[in-house]
Amino acid sequence: MAGSEVVIRILAIVVLFLIPTQLWAGPMEIESDKMTFLHKSERAEFINKVHLKRDDFEIYCDRLLAYYKNNKLDRAEAFGHIRLLQKDITGRSDRAILDQKNNILTLIGHAVLEQAGNRIEGETIVHDMAREKTVVQPDKGGRTHMTIDSDEPHTPAQKRKVK
Repeated sequence: MAGSEVVIRILAIVVLFLIPTQLWAGPMEIESDKMTFLHKSERAEFINKVHLKRDDFEIYCDRLLAYYKNNKLDRAEAFGHIRLLQKDITGRSDRAILDQKNNILTLIGHAVLEQAGNRIEGETIVHDMAREKTVVQPDKGGRTHMTIDSDEPHTPAQKRKVK
């Protein structure tokens, strides 16, 4: 592959990982084994086998805190065994923050997004839906990682390590 083709392919793969800006359209449903509403602090806590669904976006987790302002969702924080699904994109992390007001999704702790054999991973993945910008940050002293699936067959001569 020529250099410009590699750059175009990498950009295309990065765009595939972007969660569409329509994340917040439509009603949201949350199911769990237990719910607690704290009316004065405008907060709801969902515990055990939590499933949040909004349009084609889903989160599964152990615990979810939903924060409201004027009876509208402001943000939600998910904890424990996070799994994300949106169309053919899957993800996971230890914690996730959905910021409704600023239209930002943040995956924290062993964050991974995958689609059709392609994968990005880091300690934190921040996706700003309004700006269509994704930032992958490593753990302190670590590195980020991206795997791009190739349609081309590999021969032993093509496999080489780059240092």
